[in-house]
Amino acid sequence: MKLIINIHLFAINPIKHKICLVSFVLLLSIFSDHLSAQTNQATPIAQQLLQWNADLAQSNKAVADPDIDDETLKHLREHLNGMRNDAISVHDQIAAEITPLNSDLTALGPPPAKDAPAELDSIARKRKALDTQLALINGQAKEVELLISNIDVLLDQLSDLRIHRFTQKTFTRGLSALAPDVWQRAIPEIQTKVTNLSALLKSWTSQENYEVFKPKILHLFIAVCSVLAIIWPFSRWFYRQFGRTPDVQKPTYVEILRAALAVGFVRCLKPMSMTATAYLVLEHEFEWTQNAHDFALSAFKALSMIIVTAAVSRAMLAPSKGHWRLMPLNDTDARYVHRVIVGLAWVFALDLVLDAWSDVGGGSLELTILRKFVVGLLIAGFLLALVVRRQLWRMDIQHRRKINDKATIWRGLRTLMGLLVLVIPVSAIAGYVSLSRLLGTQIVLTGGLYVLVGVVIALCSELIEELLSQETEIGGKIRQNLELTDDGCELLVFWIKVAVISIIYIGAVLTMLVIWGAGGEDLSAWLYNALLGFSLGGVNISIATIFFALVLFSVVLLLTRLLQRFLEQVILPRTRIDVGIQHSVRAAIGYIGFIVAAGFALSIAGVDLSKLAIIAGALSVGIGFGLQNVVNNFVSGLILLIERPIKVGDWVVVNDMQGYVKNINVRATEVQTFDRASVFIPNSNLISNPLLNWTHADKTGRVVVPVGVAYGTDTRKVQKLLIEVAEAHSSTLTTMAPSVLFKGFGDSCLNFELRAFVKDVDKVATVSSDLCFEIDAAFRREGIEIPYPQQDVHWRDIERLENLVTKILNEKSHATPESNR
Repeated sequence: MKLIINIHLFAINPIKHKICLVSFVLLLSIFSDHLSAQTNQATPIAQQLLQWNADLAQSNKAVADPDIDDETLKHLREHLNGMRNDAISVHDQIAAEITPLNSDLTALGPPPAKDAPAELDSIARKRKALDTQLALINGQAKEVELLISNIDVLLDQLSDLRIHRFTQKTFTRGLSALAPDVWQRAIPEIQTKVTNLSALLKSWTSQENYEVFKPKILHLFIAVCSVLAIIWPFSRWFYRQFGRTPDVQKPTYVEILRAALAVGFVRCLKPMSMTATAYLVLEHEFEWTQNAHDFALSAFKALSMIIVTAAVSRAMLAPSKGHWRLMPLNDTDARYVHRVIVGLAWVFALDLVLDAWSDVGGGSLELTILRKFVVGLLIAGFLLALVVRRQLWRMDIQHRRKINDKATIWRGLRTLMGLLVLVIPVSAIAGYVSLSRLLGTQIVLTGGLYVLVGVVIALCSELIEELLSQETEIGGKIRQNLELTDDGCELLVFWIKVAVISIIYIGAVLTMLVIWGAGGEDLSAWLYNALLGFSLGGVNISIATIFFALVLFSVVLLLTRLLQRFLEQVILPRTRIDVGIQHSVRAAIGYIGFIVAAGFALSIAGVDLSKLAIIAGALSVGIGFGLQNVVNNFVSGLILLIERPIKVGDWVVVNDMQGYVKNINVRATEVQTFDRASVFIPNSNLISNPLLNWTHADKTGRVVVPVGVAYGTDTRKVQKLLIEVAEAHSSTLTTMAPSVLFKGFGDSCLNFELRAFVKDVDKVATVSSDLCFEIDAAFRREGIEIPYPQQDVHWRDIERLENLVTKILNEKSHATPESNR
């Protein structure tokens, strides 16, 4: 009926006809634009899903091929990891689109019931459009989740295949290195290669080639000399500034560590600069083939390995300068270990060159087996040289025993290393050449990683202590800006060291896994999932997000502390505001900064603040039903933790109880009395009642010793003796000089009071007792009397008492003669 009326009006009113037509066209264009926007937004995701599924199908076919090589597997894994990361990003984007749609549906409310009045058509159309869009996005999210799950399954198959191939390659028995067939075929092949190499060298040194090479060699000589002329003065200056100074005979650990870094850098800088220059000039001057280029690059790597290893070993071991040595070894053992390390470097470098030579000229399986067997024997020989030298391990054990008695562990480690070293040649003889080579390489790399981790930890620890040391300029500024006490700075240093050392150990463990065969792609994927988020019990946990939240929380707190200090030192002193109000303003800014920092951190971590508001509302209802005391103690505990009027270990006095604060809990604070009894005091009492804290700002305390001397004593002499006794005690402070007060004239003595300050208030009773002993000895030595209490007694009717005594004495004198008779 409405449609008929609208058509009738539309027909009889041409102006309205035009207006309605234009309006219809505009609405249609707006709707089409909105629909096209949704289509354009949805189409790329759908197309991307099709492409991903096609790639996944191709990857499944590739993995099913038994002839697929390791290099293809590596590229396939990288491709799948990249596709998985892209899929996770798309899923996060879709999840971000779902949230506003759910919010809009929540704002519209639930649809009306069957027996309720119908809602407006516009609201119904809006609800239907939102439901349709939400269903489409949810469907795409499910498809992406299914894709990620399938990729994970395929990645697990790749990991299993890689582990299977690695195990099969390592533990599959092949030809023995001592088999006659190996030697019969390998030795003639070696002779052939040596002959070819000799012929190649002769052709290079011929007269014709010499004339061609002469200008190129001249360029090489000029380039190397130029680099040496630049590097030599700099290295000498750097060594004089940071290296081992001959005048220092007993350097500190920081100086030894700094000198070791400088020596290693200088010893690497000069030969590495010359070697790199020679390689670059030769590569530029000569037209090499690809095989020749690969061989030259391998030779350059081998030479660099020898240079760096020898420099680092000499820097750490200092064979000729024992007082600059980082390792706890004597001169003989240091030189021995240095020669072994350099020998191992030469073996690995030679193997790298021979491997490149085999790739260039080709080589049979027998020649490869023989080469790996010889290299394995050399590696095992050098490692065995370290194992059999008992004094190396004995010295290390003695050094470890000073720190923690772990000598048994190091003996077991030495035994294990000896067994592994013996397995290297035995496994090669038995035909397990790959296992032999793996053990030799991994043992050397593990030892190098152990030394590297120890040096890095020592370097970071010394750097942290240097940055927060009160003796350095930067450390003093950091302490001043952050208002750190000695205890606070020590705690900060501890936690920074824990964080840094934990990161170093995590990196060392991951490196160890890579050394012993774990795939770098597997570790990268695991780290990516751990950092960017993984699901645990339906909750998404992201280490990177949590770390960023903690960093943001620390930065906001640091800015708050700097703002407080700026107001306290610059702004507030120039105003006429009362000192108490200034302190309140500073404390309020601290509370606000803490709340803001906590809010930012929780938001970044993904905590919904609306849920916290619900919890706060529930708590407010509970407060109305009788939780006032609990909440009062809880808030008081927070104030104690933030404002820190007391802390664990403080000596406090509350009413008639005193002792040390043992623990600050949410509801009550535990105080341990001097009788070793625990008293639990509600936190609200500590906030609302007077509290005496002997060790709040510092542990300085005052000793008060009352002294009385007889009348007629020289008071100035007494004052001098008391001050001398106080100053002679080792625990009294000289910066706050002892003092003596003449308190007044007592009933039987002259009253004095000795006052002295001690650094540790816990020693007040002990110091007071010691001073009493010394005062008594000094007074006896100087003849000063400490009088007994004196009292005058006055009798009434003294004449009557005298008469009575006289009478008694007379009666007694008359009775004596009769008794004698």
